[in-house]
Amino acid sequence: MPNNRWDDDHIENLLRDFPTIRDDRTKEEVYSRLDKKAAVKKQPKRWLPLLVAALAFITIGFLVASILNQNGIDSAFTLNEQNAESTADEAQEASTQEAESADSAKEESSGSSGSDGQEPAASEESATTYQDDNPQSARTAVYEEELEGFTLFTIGLTENAMVIPVGFLIPDAQIASDFGNTAPNSVELYNKYASQIDEKAIGFNEYHPYLGQLSMEGRTVKHLLPADHQYDLASASYEVYIASLQETFTDADEILIQNEDGTPAEFDQIGPMEPVKPAVENVAYYAHTTDGGETYLVPGYNMPHATAKEAVEALKSSPSDLHQNTIPETIDYTVTETDTSVTIEFTAEFDFGSLEEAEGARMLESLALTAKAFDKTVQLENTKQQEWSGLDLSRPLPEPVAPNGAAWKVK
Repeated sequence: MPNNRWDDDHIENLLRDFPTIRDDRTKEEVYSRLDKKAAVKKQPKRWLPLLVAALAFITIGFLVASILNQNGIDSAFTLNEQNAESTADEAQEASTQEAESADSAKEESSGSSGSDGQEPAASEESATTYQDDNPQSARTAVYEEELEGFTLFTIGLTENAMVIPVGFLIPDAQIASDFGNTAPNSVELYNKYASQIDEKAIGFNEYHPYLGQLSMEGRTVKHLLPADHQYDLASASYEVYIASLQETFTDADEILIQNEDGTPAEFDQIGPMEPVKPAVENVAYYAHTTDGGETYLVPGYNMPHATAKEAVEALKSSPSDLHQNTIPETIDYTVTETDTSVTIEFTAEFDFGSLEEAEGARMLESLALTAKAFDKTVQLENTKQQEWSGLDLSRPLPEPVAPNGAAWKVK
């Protein structure tokens, strides 16, 4: 160290000779510069274009595969369709050949039967309706000659607060099986078969069987009602109930509506019930079309007429939305009434061919039923045809035993 003394002194002198370093910046300025961070330059994402290209390549691959697969399905479907058409054509051709063979066999059988003088075997007896005997006829009412082999069961069915009289023809074989050799009355028929009618299936409301108990003594029907019945719930309910009774028990002289103890039932707003007369009299029969599109003939309940002439003339107009006229408004005619008959003479010769067959048959049957409501027959004059829908127009129209024949179908 002694040898370096000079040198140390010299160095100290030199350091003292350095200019004094001063920093005039404030502390705030220094701190603010320290807080500032240099901007970091982001590196470009060189992998993004590669990712987009890869996704595009995968998407194109899926599209190409889908197109190829769809073409294969279409080709297979077309091939199957062609095979199905070919099979159907072959089946149709085979069916045609079988039908021709059957026709040939039938002709040969008919020829041999004729040569032997024997009648063809009768087909199995139908248990549906009288209409099967005359499928070409547009008539819907039931006539006396059609009761052979059948028992008539009448009932008032309902649809939208309208009572529609319907006549079922039950085969006598069924009646014999259910009642033996005794001919049942209307109450016995009702108690046995009313619950079997599938009202909904034939276009009516579910209404039958009645609440309570039904019996018949002589020619008097008794209906014993439970206390909670609702046949007097409203005026419409009462009217439907009474009309249905009238159309159902047509073989009775009167219908008694009673409580379960046998006293006369009392209906709200009416009081004690008077005996009901079954027959619907002094009314015109109009057409009524149900919501299901079926047309029936119905009497104008609560719309009586003083004479048969007045009732027949009323058939040219519709008294309500539920009752349609059965005689076209453009037809002119005169009505002559006697004690036993009604004669309708058309002003100009009337051609029933101007009407649809069903419309013409409905017109004729409404006239016959209207005349029957007055206990009279009806005769037409000045018609072009002498026969229409199986009816002889040169004579008084036959009197239907019931309107609206229906197939006997049960649940």
